[in-house]
Amino acid sequence: MSAPETARRMVKSTLELVPLDIVIVLAYVAFATAAVGAGDGSIAQFLVGVGLVLFAPGYAVVAALFPERPRRREARPPTSVLALTRPHDGVLIRERLALSFGVSVLSIPIFAVVLGAAGVPLTLESTLWAVWTTVVLGAIVGTVRRFALPEGRRFDLRSAARRVGTPRPLADDSATTLLTVGLCCVVVLALGAFTVAIAGPTQSMSYTSASVLTPGSDGEPVASGYPLNVSRGESYPLVVRVTNNYETAADYTVVARLQRVDGQTVRTGEEVWRGRQRLGVNETWTRNHTVTPTMAGQDLRLTYFVYRGAVPENVSTATADKVLYLRVDVFPGGGAAGTQSSGGPSARPRSPGGGGAGG
Repeated sequence: MSAPETARRMVKSTLELVPLDIVIVLAYVAFATAAVGAGDGSIAQFLVGVGLVLFAPGYAVVAALFPERPRRREARPPTSVLALTRPHDGVLIRERLALSFGVSVLSIPIFAVVLGAAGVPLTLESTLWAVWTTVVLGAIVGTVRRFALPEGRRFDLRSAARRVGTPRPLADDSATTLLTVGLCCVVVLALGAFTVAIAGPTQSMSYTSASVLTPGSDGEPVASGYPLNVSRGESYPLVVRVTNNYETAADYTVVARLQRVDGQTVRTGEEVWRGRQRLGVNETWTRNHTVTPTMAGQDLRLTYFVYRGAVPENVSTATADKVLYLRVDVFPGGGAAGTQSSGGPSARPRSPGGGGAGG
């Protein structure tokens, strides 16, 4: 036997032992996961994500439900203009593809419900986890069920290529054909927004979190014991904590100002502390510091302005990415210093219409 003939028989025997379509789907899911995780937001990434969410899970489920190859019944002409194939048992390749899309669409709300019941937010990572779980389980069950059948009844791509049934891809009625194509387009467009949100970059999940704390008795910062009444010229310890929840590293600056306010208007103020740190992705910066007020007054506002990137010349609520504040009374000296509050500081995100914090 010649070497080419031996190689051909080895390839043929290997294909008979391997469910080629399932292997292709698993390889595609692995490739699509890497492509979607790159997060460049390109059209190619979007198209890969569409196949990942709207085809792969359904195909794995269909493979598990229908392990047999289709078989033709006795031929007879179609009984209706809506008939798409001649009578047959099993699922044709085009029917398998259509069912894959339909089952994937039905899987989307199921993924959302299951993840919500488990307390897992619907993010890119959790969606990929759900897709991988569905595909792997479907691939395992489908492979086991196929090899439990006689070799002549197993579904494989070669048997699908033999085109069981009529070659008509759609009905003879042109109106039915147009309605079918239109329905597919509407479904794809309706699911476009969801696919972009899941398979595209997760911009909505990118944010900065910040908090003002106090040193705890065991050294760990706590959200209690905030100073309410302090004396001018004395130093008081506080802790600021900032977390970078963006997908890129950045320089963060925190500016603390003690302000005298009249309603929403800042009359005067002074900078009492400033800190700067570069944070990596999902990195947290915790900084112990002291605040020493030199301005006395009642109901003063100790405001923390958090900036991601450069700090503008005018530090204000309108330019900051995050703003937190404490209300304090500063006595000229010998006042009721040391009175503390168990409540935490107020906080709000960046607001284009926020009031100024000059002074």
